[in-house]
Amino acid sequence: MFEGLYSWSAVAPALVVLATALVVMMTDLFVEPGNRIVPWLTIAGLFAGLVVSISMWGTEEVAFSGAWKIGAFSIYFYCIFIVAAIITIFFSMSHEERRGRFPGEYWSLIPFSVVGMMVMASAADLITLIIGLETMSLCAYVMVGLNRGDKRSSEGALKYFLLGAFASAFLLYGTAFIYGSVITTRFAEITVFVSAHSNAIPFNLQVGAILLLVGLGFKVAAVPFHMWAPDAYQAAPTPVTGFMATAIKAAGFAAIVKIFGLMLATSALVLQDLIWWLALLSMIVGNFAAVMQMNLKRMLAYSSIAHVGYLLTAIVGSDPGVSLQGGTGVLFYLVSYALMTLGAFGVLIIIGGGEDRRETLVDMTGLASKSPGLALAMTIFMVSMSGIPPTIGFFGKFYVFGAAVQSGYTGLAVIGILTSVVGVFYYLRVVVNMYMKPAEKSFVPWRRSRISDITLGVLAAAVLYIGIFPQSLLDLARSAFKSLF
Repeated sequence: MFEGLYSWSAVAPALVVLATALVVMMTDLFVEPGNRIVPWLTIAGLFAGLVVSISMWGTEEVAFSGAWKIGAFSIYFYCIFIVAAIITIFFSMSHEERRGRFPGEYWSLIPFSVVGMMVMASAADLITLIIGLETMSLCAYVMVGLNRGDKRSSEGALKYFLLGAFASAFLLYGTAFIYGSVITTRFAEITVFVSAHSNAIPFNLQVGAILLLVGLGFKVAAVPFHMWAPDAYQAAPTPVTGFMATAIKAAGFAAIVKIFGLMLATSALVLQDLIWWLALLSMIVGNFAAVMQMNLKRMLAYSSIAHVGYLLTAIVGSDPGVSLQGGTGVLFYLVSYALMTLGAFGVLIIIGGGEDRRETLVDMTGLASKSPGLALAMTIFMVSMSGIPPTIGFFGKFYVFGAAVQSGYTGLAVIGILTSVVGVFYYLRVVVNMYMKPAEKSFVPWRRSRISDITLGVLAAAVLYIGIFPQSLLDLARSAFKSLF
């Protein structure tokens, strides 16, 4: 019963990141405002957490009486969370030079939120999962509202908080229903129960599963639970928006893969049908709503909803009894989405110099003549999001749609491909504005940051390199998904 209760090595990566958050929070009290030691200390601590995580690849350990399990799956997600956080801090340092100092607590909120994500990725129990999710969410609510003098920021944070609390209620209620049916909240025991009763799933268990799906649908902004996303994305500081769109979404899908890609994969046909509809609606609404957006942060918000639809398409076809490609495709796609989305928001951070909000399509006009390197990087990210080879985005879509076809959901895959064509329009519209329209005469040059330039260059190179040589990442994603069962 108490096996693994004191296995502290299983929680070592999370402890390193937690210690980083605490040290950064205390250090900020004793340094002058704007001192660069605080963000650099945060980066150093997160990098240490990354090294510890990678060193544990290939090991499996449990802690807290089995409520926590670390293995290839959780370590894969640790790397996504930590790398996304480090990139966010690099861009935040660049953003701070032009838009004013972030509050001191900002630098500790990022590692605190990463700890919550790590708990979600390692959770082997529904209660543990919810604790991690709420830790992550509380930090996100605060970060969205960091622009304290901006009414739009306060409004976006309030909407995010209220709908997030609403989603948490669904998750808790769903957990209660599942516990009432199975008398446990452990993933392994629920999986065994579901497999043994696959022909006669208790009604309470089905209700609980649906409530969990609704709650997590809110967290990842799947249609029709997406209403908060455009406002929160637009209201938040741009580095925070990029972090929300990548790391927080990845954490949500870590939970979805565990629950609906494995634990409840065979629980009921109605559950697969619901995920099918969520995927369909997210792809259609996300892409067609993005076409109408002139603000690039809102466009990328609706675009992220469409990408949620692509990922859910793979979840529908991720039953390990049928194919490994669905879960593998989700894990591969999350990395590809993180790289190209962080890069796109990085470009917006650089062009948004001064106190003006340069985040509209018009602000991209003539960017190629102002900064050819920046325009090239944005082009790579937009082409990758469109799913055009030889970028990582092409292979991401190939694997998720291929998983759906392999599992018999060809119609959904076809709809996904057709809606991706709509996405090509609004992504390449940005490229057209950069290269084929004259620059604004009133343009005021921004101050460039070497840190942001290097970070963008690395992201653009990664998008191309992994697009040309995807096999290594694909093997890691497959190993991570297989480790679940």
